[in-house]
Amino acid sequence: MNPLVRLFGSGLRPPQRSRAYRPEIDGLRAVAVIAVLINHLDPRWLPGGFLGVDIFFVISGYVVTSSLLARRDGSRWQFLRRFYGRRIRRLMPALVVNIAIVSALFSMVVSPLDDFFAPVMRTGTAALFGVSNLYLLRQGSNYFATDNHFNAFMHTWSLGVEEQFYLVWPAVLLLCGLGLAGAGAAGLRRLKIASLLLLALSLALFLGLSFRGDSERAFFLTTARFWELTAGCGAYLLHRGSGSARDLGNWLTLPRWRQPLSLLAALAVLALLVLPEAWRMGTTLGITALTAALLILLGPTTGLGRWLCHPISLAIGMVSYSLYLWHWPVIVLARWTVGFNGLTLLPVLVVITLCTALSYRLECRFRYGHPAIPCLGRSGLAYPAMTVLAAVFSVGLQGPLLGRLFIGDRSHAVGQSVNNKRIVATTVDTTHCFQEPTDPVPGNHRPELCRTQGERLRPTVHFAGDSLSHMLIPLGGKMFTDGGYNVAFSARGGCPVPFFSPWSDDRDRSVRYRLCKPFADRELDALMPLLSAGDLLILISNLAGYFDKLEGPQRLQAQTNYTLAIRALAGSLRQRGAGLIIVAPMPSFPDKKVSGPLALCQREWFRPAWAMVPECRPKLVPRQEQLEHFLPLDRFLKQLVETTPGTALFRPFDSLCPPGSSFCSTHRGDDLLYSDGIHLTNHGALLLYPRLMAFLKGLAVSKSTPEGHVQPPPS
Repeated sequence: MNPLVRLFGSGLRPPQRSRAYRPEIDGLRAVAVIAVLINHLDPRWLPGGFLGVDIFFVISGYVVTSSLLARRDGSRWQFLRRFYGRRIRRLMPALVVNIAIVSALFSMVVSPLDDFFAPVMRTGTAALFGVSNLYLLRQGSNYFATDNHFNAFMHTWSLGVEEQFYLVWPAVLLLCGLGLAGAGAAGLRRLKIASLLLLALSLALFLGLSFRGDSERAFFLTTARFWELTAGCGAYLLHRGSGSARDLGNWLTLPRWRQPLSLLAALAVLALLVLPEAWRMGTTLGITALTAALLILLGPTTGLGRWLCHPISLAIGMVSYSLYLWHWPVIVLARWTVGFNGLTLLPVLVVITLCTALSYRLECRFRYGHPAIPCLGRSGLAYPAMTVLAAVFSVGLQGPLLGRLFIGDRSHAVGQSVNNKRIVATTVDTTHCFQEPTDPVPGNHRPELCRTQGERLRPTVHFAGDSLSHMLIPLGGKMFTDGGYNVAFSARGGCPVPFFSPWSDDRDRSVRYRLCKPFADRELDALMPLLSAGDLLILISNLAGYFDKLEGPQRLQAQTNYTLAIRALAGSLRQRGAGLIIVAPMPSFPDKKVSGPLALCQREWFRPAWAMVPECRPKLVPRQEQLEHFLPLDRFLKQLVETTPGTALFRPFDSLCPPGSSFCSTHRGDDLLYSDGIHLTNHGALLLYPRLMAFLKGLAVSKSTPEGHVQPPPS
């Protein structure tokens, strides 16, 4: 009896397999999916387990080529229609149900205001149309990148690669003259040449991107993965080149060598699975070649083949698609709720098993039909409709139904964003007003998108600088709604405004920051025509980080260059009646980093205290130690504003670390103030509001000295 019948019920018995069916391939699928599962449970257990996906790619190339070459249809339309009908029945029902259910569960336990909500939901929507790999590539690992360990649909990138391969490969066979009745050996020769050419081009692209340091494109792009799928095709053409069930691979090796060679290849595969991820490029090349070799060498009656054909191996291999679909979302949802650790490992595995069993039932009913519903196995319009309905549901959870399913404490939802800063009902947000250090400086600059359009008589406070400026967008939002100011923002990661050099560790000379000066110059040039009398420019950058390790002549040079830049800028502002404010250093917490969503640092009824990550605990630094560390920079800035007309120095330190405290903390009560060592959360940024408003009020009522200095209130 088929092991799946015993495990999941008699209603799942698949139809009789053809003679070309190779059960050892299902066993190889089992190895691949178990490797991925172990790696996703804990990468330390099997560092190279992610290579299981590469094994799947090679197997897919082999199996799809086998399926296509076995067809002898009467027309090209019939050939394509039947192939895509089989693929749709195989993949879409289980995927659609998975994305619909996981989207609903994710919306229940993750606040719609969380940074992770929109990217995760959009990944699921993209997966329905087979393009999640392209969406994830577009997301990238930017300055404030979303940690994909908390993206419930991250794993669908590989399905996107395979589905895009399915769109291309049947057309390649048709162009070679195959797939139709009467196709001959000439078509096979053309396919072998085309496969070899495509493999070479794709491999060259993969290697080129990898050596160039563009690892994300090498990872996500189908064109950079095509060589793995065509390696599977090549294995099939060597093994069963005629397209029939007759094994033509025996001539490659003497029978007595097949078993030791296959065992040696299997041991090499296991060796690659334990190598660290840092060796990814080499292990990917190795696992692809070894999998192709195993597809040629393995047989159901050889020693290794018999193990792969064991009932348990076959069972896992046959449910591998459903297991792959569900294991990752279950792990991720555990991270968002009860935590994923030694205490929850067994329950997580049980849930994964149950979800896999139910998904496989669904998969078989659509794939093979069901006596009670004869039309279930037919494609028709049902599958596109099913996909569109799931997409509408997913988009609805991001639009009209946004937040309706959330079952957590809604009072926690405000002020806990890390990346997606925005001022409600305006275009001032991260998308428009923050740039990566490596982003090209755009030529079509539109500063109006990063400026609130309030009452014209209001003065405008312009914030400019590096990522610390970006962190103050929530503060600007409160100034706009409650404080009677229009606000504007301009920020580029790692780039101070105005630009000066040198920086600590010579970072100003690195390729990553080579566009900082053009950015700063362009922003200030664009700002000048927008200024009116009474406007203010607030400069906030991580000055402590730029000056920190500079000593002697280097520090003196940096201070001189910064002074010259500030005085030139202040002079230009005075001509327009505007003032300049420099923000002094805030408390910092070396090595502090919350690795994941800030929401995981908040208790919910479904997220107990023991489920919180260790990084959520408060980090303390002695207050006096911080003051002494910043004292040289503070003295320099104080002297700079005292000798530069039209400037003032705002000190936010006491708002975040009140006088009388022995220690500065990353928390205020249960509220997290810092997402890492220097970047404020929304809550932390809003703590600056009372002090800043009092400071601005003091500037407004103070009179300029005869020398033209702005006299700020004590800060």
